[in-house]
Amino acid sequence: MSDPSRLDAVALALAAGTQPARAAATLKAALPSWPALPLSLCLDALTLHGPGAVEHWRAEAGRALAIADAAGYDVLWPAHHAYPPLLRTIVDPPLLLWVWGDVALLAAPAVALVGSRRATTSGSEVAFRIAADLAAAGVVVASGFARGIDAAAHRGALSTGRSVAVLGCGLDQPYPSDHGPLGRQLAETGAVISEFPPGTPPLAHHFPLRNRTLSGLCHAVVVVQATERSGSLITARLAMEQGREVMAVPGDVRTGANSGGHALLRDGARLVERAADVLEELGWVASPETSEGEASVGRARSPSGPTSSTILTCLAREDGVTLDDLLAETGRNPSDLLEELLDLELAGRVRRDGAGRFLPAERKW
Repeated sequence: MSDPSRLDAVALALAAGTQPARAAATLKAALPSWPALPLSLCLDALTLHGPGAVEHWRAEAGRALAIADAAGYDVLWPAHHAYPPLLRTIVDPPLLLWVWGDVALLAAPAVALVGSRRATTSGSEVAFRIAADLAAAGVVVASGFARGIDAAAHRGALSTGRSVAVLGCGLDQPYPSDHGPLGRQLAETGAVISEFPPGTPPLAHHFPLRNRTLSGLCHAVVVVQATERSGSLITARLAMEQGREVMAVPGDVRTGANSGGHALLRDGARLVERAADVLEELGWVASPETSEGEASVGRARSPSGPTSSTILTCLAREDGVTLDDLLAETGRNPSDLLEELLDLELAGRVRRDGAGRFLPAERKW
């Protein structure tokens, strides 16, 4: 709690209240230097800087951080070195992420699997199988921690690899009430995250916000099973707006349980039947000598050329480089640079340390 930037980041998020996405979009559009700005200037931009506002929100932040520290939660904000780089590029990135688990996992290649809370048995089985095969291939499987498809995806991923859950409430809230063991397992081997501070209940308007974080964190969203009124379609729409890939699994036409996914397919979403379809669409391929469930994520194309050489030259520094360092020195836009770094990382030429800095893969310190 001694870090002033940490305290002020929490203060700003608390001040934004029930409209964190609108606040983030406003700050990003109005203040080119954000998030590297003082709290008072940010509050001014949000017209929240009344008498004593800075002191008030810092006091509130101190109380929230005391709870989080006692529970073992980490806190990330857009200026933090470990804030997910892919998420930072969206129009309205979360002002704050409360993290229970492995912070470094949030920068790994990820795919979201989402779908109906009232999943059929076959839908849950498909979600479990695709998630398990993706996780075995080295992909982090993310979902929204709800009952049905989300829970099946988390459990499938945890059976072979790692998973991230994005919540629509505080990390300390028992919601859904029967997901306590699943949450603890996710925190032990993956991560559970939320933009809502501890103590925040699962209110209806939180879930569209949760969905934009979930899609923004991932390279693709796969709708496994959804009706035409499913909240999963909100996640798919947000993914499209964020420039992410959208895919859908077809299903039985007799029940209506898959009608939302079929609508996405008619609109041009990639049809997915298994994990290999997802890997192929993203340009990630399984090693030919391994089965799908034992594959390692790789790229269909090998990164090479001047840009990669420039990046690797920057990485040669003893302490590595941050994403901001690379943006400044290569002149690339964030999305293109992240794609290039992912190519290099999946090709085994780049790795990230626990602080989120990029290093040559062979370096062991």
